[in-house]
Order: sequence, then structure tokens, then C-alpha cells
Amino acid sequence: MKSASAVLLSLVVGGMTLSSLGADSIANGGFEDTATPGVGSPFAGWSFNGRFEYGDYAIKLSDQSHAGRYACEIASRKKGRAGIASSPVTIAGGAGIEVVFWVKTKDARGGRVFLNFEGSPGDGWAGKDLPIGTYGWTQFHQKAVVPVGKTGEPQSVVLYFYTTCEGAVWLDDVSIQPVDAKTVDVARAASREPAAISEPANSHGYRLTVVSPLEKIFRGDDYGTTPKTQLEFTAARNEYESLQLVVEAPWRELGVKEVQFSELKGPNGSVVPASAFRWDREEYVTTTVNPPYFAERGMASYPDPLVPAGPFVVGKLSRQPLWITLKTPTDCPPGEYSGTVTVIPEKQEATELPVKVTIWDFALTNRTHLRTLTWLTEDNLRQWYGLDNSPAGEQKLQQAMRNYQDCLLDHRLGPGGEVVPNMRPNSEGKFDFRRVDEILQHLIDRGMNAFIMATAPNLERAKEKTYSAPFVQEFTHRVAAFGDHLKQKGWQDLAYVYVYDEAPRSAWPEVKRIDEAIRAAAPEARILQCLNQPEGVRELTGFADVFDVYVAQYHKSGVASSQKRGAEVWLAVCAYPIDRPNFFLEYPTLDMRVAPWISWKYRANGFEYWSANAWGVNMKGSGDKWPKVPWVANAFRNYNGDGYLLYPGADLKPLSSIRLEALRDGLEDYEYLWTLDSLLRHAVEKRVGGSAVAGAWALLILDGLVKPNGSSSLEPGDYVAYRRQLAEAIVALKAAMKP
Repeated sequence: MKSASAVLLSLVVGGMTLSSLGADSIANGGFEDTATPGVGSPFAGWSFNGRFEYGDYAIKLSDQSHAGRYACEIASRKKGRAGIASSPVTIAGGAGIEVVFWVKTKDARGGRVFLNFEGSPGDGWAGKDLPIGTYGWTQFHQKAVVPVGKTGEPQSVVLYFYTTCEGAVWLDDVSIQPVDAKTVDVARAASREPAAISEPANSHGYRLTVVSPLEKIFRGDDYGTTPKTQLEFTAARNEYESLQLVVEAPWRELGVKEVQFSELKGPNGSVVPASAFRWDREEYVTTTVNPPYFAERGMASYPDPLVPAGPFVVGKLSRQPLWITLKTPTDCPPGEYSGTVTVIPEKQEATELPVKVTIWDFALTNRTHLRTLTWLTEDNLRQWYGLDNSPAGEQKLQQAMRNYQDCLLDHRLGPGGEVVPNMRPNSEGKFDFRRVDEILQHLIDRGMNAFIMATAPNLERAKEKTYSAPFVQEFTHRVAAFGDHLKQKGWQDLAYVYVYDEAPRSAWPEVKRIDEAIRAAAPEARILQCLNQPEGVRELTGFADVFDVYVAQYHKSGVASSQKRGAEVWLAVCAYPIDRPNFFLEYPTLDMRVAPWISWKYRANGFEYWSANAWGVNMKGSGDKWPKVPWVANAFRNYNGDGYLLYPGADLKPLSSIRLEALRDGLEDYEYLWTLDSLLRHAVEKRVGGSAVAGAWALLILDGLVKPNGSSSLEPGDYVAYRRQLAEAIVALKAAMKP
């Protein structure tokens, strides 16, 4: 056992041994020193940011202190996220510490209040969630062991207190105290096992609970007190809708053989077959690097890949979420349907839960009215599945491509970024389009609504300074010939020419040059330009036809003025910028669902994501691959989850992800908006008026949900409730328009 003096010597502040405990261990831990304000803060030694995630919070010097004259108060003016950070404390790796602090709250709701351990060990290497609501001054403690760095040097520890709630939070008397590292339950802190709970007398030996698809399930979170035991779906006809069924094992290991759905019985004897349901087991990806953006849980295991149905085991004190998906038939009558789902364990008694489905009286079309585009890289499939250039290898590659393309289109995300094979003219300068037509026909029939017909490359990546004269001649000849062919096929409206991805300022003159050459050779070709620098929109307006800008840059770019002059606008997310919404593993599932809503708000014509299968280092090596070895989450730099929405499965087939499922839900939400808009335009033509029409027009503006300044609600329930309002408006409007 380490002596008390040894424990004390393991904690050093600013390179000096800490000689006393209490608030002095944190610079101005009692918030009494206001003579030298901190960064964004009235308190010396503390920095503050109240505008994370479009929030607006005020930090105040409060006389409602726990002790002394002052306390720190953080009050919400607009919900988002705010945080106050201590000055760094230098602590030896391996040292045991205990953070002690006092908190009180008033009307803190709609989010979290939590302590995050940050600094040189990384963001979120330890932390503590705090109660919300309203309560008086309460003391909290959190122990941790400081991670040992690679070099063995002392770590620079920062305490960051966050709120994502409405209302107010007070903080006072913060200190770090040394403790024996052996007294810290490191194993539980690392595994984040849930706290044990008592088993009720009528237990089957396990628990089932139903959870929203917009909530991420973490295996280490504590068990809820009252499980929800009914699966409730609401959907239009021809719509996918999901829920999560979480199998919990608080008392002993559980083996599950299968999950069975009954048929659903509805109005007048109508039936939705059991085959309308499918379930997948959620797998977890463990992040191993700290990203350049805020991750509330830091490095952790995040649910994402969806593994097909099959027997599974849930370890004691663990849980296993299942992703349940219903596809409503295209021709079923509207109304209430009911059935059951049964979880059948290996040894314990089976559990049957009720299933209730409400089907609205309208159907979604197979066509997606927001253009969608992603890049599905053929070479990555070849490398992952080890396919050679033999005829058999090429045949398998084409089958893999088709499987992956079909999966994306089932999720309303078009794989059109890389579908046109390289074409070379024959000796007469003509092209053979037969293979291209075969590919495009299949994809367009499946719902692809945009594709890249030709790409003028990023010169910097190609290690060139200009587009050579031979390249310009060959490229424009191919675009002109392909454009003429597409016109004959009736596909020209779906085709785009992609020019210089993320063109920097230095490349804009060359971009203008290639745009002018394309325009001269093929006046009807539409040029799509993706930009990293917002001011590029102003510079290239009149040259490009379509501006592809990141969601967070819509307002910065001034692209709205280009829209008014007839330009198409597409929105996108990528590693840069890191603003929400984005598709990182650590970001809330809501981010994927809200992107199409924002696209509607700004009347964007399309939505683009840069890759569905940029698997990076996961493809390297000739040994075992995932799932036999852990998946590397940061396949692209330090951005966890960026660049892939599909995982490689067996038999040349992809596995979906929670993020892709959520994006599909958002794209189907967009179809609700489109359906209502289409009905309203028809009502105008038929001169139908009344309250149903007036209220419906107001809904399409999305006021209160997506703000004109670019911010959007962070509450999942807001979108679920709004979707219901849209459905009710569609049904009411259809009824009002009946003869």
C-alpha cells in the first residue's frame, strides 16, 4: 500500500508539490478572484465559451455562493452547449485524484450537466454526469487515475464543466485532492459497467426495453428504472421506420436464439406480414484517438455497424441493442395494426412484447426528391475482398458493386459519384456507351437521381498546376459526346460534371478556364463545384451551375444570392468543418436525420456525402480483417466515422450502420415535406382553401425547428412531433381536396 506521503507527492501543480488540499489545488476554485478576468469569464483562472452548438449562455458572478462571496452561474439564453474550464493542473501519470465540487441548478432541463476531464490525456478520459432539474447546493465527488503518457511526462489536466440544458447551473468550491490510485475502481471506470440492480421476484432473468432510434445505447450506462415494453411505429405506406429493442442482462449471462415477429392485424381483416420486419444486432466501434472536435464521452465504444440477425450472447451486467426495422407495404389500408415480437432465449423463458403500428393514409414515392450523391469506391471493394483482375475477379467485383449500390439506394442515398467507367473513343472518335447504359439503367430504375458523368480532377492531388491542352480537348470532347447520348436516353437532367474538388483560392483561375471550355463544348452540361472556402461561391458564380457547400457554410458563403440568380445549391458534410450537424461516430444520431430538414429549409437541390466506403487503414495488411480484429474508427485522419456509412460484410455484401439508417429516416422526413408541398400546390390549382391549407403552408417554413441563421433544434422529440404534424396535415389536406 502506498503511503499517504507518497500519494501526496504523486500530485504536482505547476511543477511544484502540492502542500495543502482544498480549493487552492485549482486556481481560483472558489471563484473569489475577479480582479484578473479569465478568457470569456469574469473569474481569474477560468475560461468560458457559451456558444457551442449554436447555443447562447451567459456566465455571471453570483452572490448565491456555497461558501465565500461568489459562485459561478451559467444561465441559458438559447439552448446549445456551454462550458467553463479550469487552468491546467500538472499531474504525474498514474496518480490517483479526486475532484470535489459543489453544484446547484434551477430549471435545468432538456440536456446534460457534466464534468469532463480533458487536457493532454485527451478529451473525456474520465467524467461524471450530474443531476438536472432544480436542487440546492450539493457536493459531488469523482475519482480517477491520470493516464500514463507515452513519454512518461506529467499530464496537463483540465476540468471542464458543461451544460447543454436550459435554465441555470451554479458551480463553487472546486478542488482536486490526491488519493491512493488503488482505491479508484479503474476497471469499472474503463469498462463503464452499469451499477448492479436488484432482481424482482417475477423476473425472467433478463429485461427488455424499447428505445427511440435517435438515442445511442451505451453498454456501460446504468439501467433505467421502468423499461418500456411496447413497440410503437407510425409511418406512411412504403416507408421504413425503426426502433431499438434493448436486451439487458443485469443478473446473469443470457444467450438469445432468435427474435420472432407475428403478422400485424389491422382494419377490416387487413394484414401486414411478419416479413415486413427485420432486425439487426448493433455492434460497437471503439475509438482510439481523440478527435479535433468535442466528443461528450471521449474515447469510448460507440454503436454503429448493424450485423444481420442471428443468435447472440449478452454478458452479465451488459446489454445488447437490436435495430428493428419495419417496411410498410405500398398498398395496405390506413389505420391501427397490432401484433407481437418474441425474444426467445437459450435457457430462460421467452418474452412476448406487443407491437402497435399506425399507418397514415398516404404513401411515399420510390423517387427521392432531394438529389443525393455519394462516392462508392470500386478499388476499396477490390482490396477488401481480395479480388484480382481475372475474369472471375472482375465478375465478383461487379457483383459487390451492385450489392453496395443497391444498399445505398434502399437508403435513398445515390451512389452516383463513381458509376461511369473510364471511356476512350475509338479510332473514329466515337464512344461505346453500352456498358455505361447497362449500369445507369439499373441504378436509375432503383431510384438514383444524380450522377457524375465526368470529373475534372483536383490538380493539387494530381500534382499538376494546370489542365493541359490535350486534357482539355479530350475531356470536353467526351463530355459533349456523353451529353448528347444522355439527351437521347432522357437522362441528361440527372448528370453533372464535377470540377476540381474543394478548389482552393489559388486554383480558381484554372477552374474558370476549364468551366469555360466545358461550356463552349457542351452548353447544356451542368457543372458542379464543391468548395472549402465560402468566398469561392462569389468568385465562381457565373461559371459553375451547382454549388456544393458544407451545411455550416451556407450562410458564410453567401450562396443564397447565387440561388436567387438561378444556381442550384447542394449541401454536404465532411471532416471540415466540424460544426454540427456532421456524421462523426461521437455526434448524436439526430445529426444524420436533421441534414435533409436543413436542406429543405434552405431549398437546397441536393445533398452530398464524400464517401460511403473510405475504410482507410482497415483495408491494409494480408492478415485478419474486421470483425476478427477491431475496426479502426478513424479511417480518415483523426475523424472517427468520417468517410464511411457502410461496413464490409461477408459474401460481397455491405452492412448498414445506425448513421445510414438515420439519414434514410431524414430523407423520408423530407418526402413528407415534399408530399405536403405538392398537395398544397395542387390545392392552389383547384382553388381549395380553408384552415387545412393555411396551417399546412406554415408547417413548410419549419419555423422554430430550423432557424434562418443556420441553427436547428437539438431535441430529437421536436422532429418526431413535427413529423407527426406533417402527416396529420397531409391526411387532412387529402380529405379537404376530395370531391
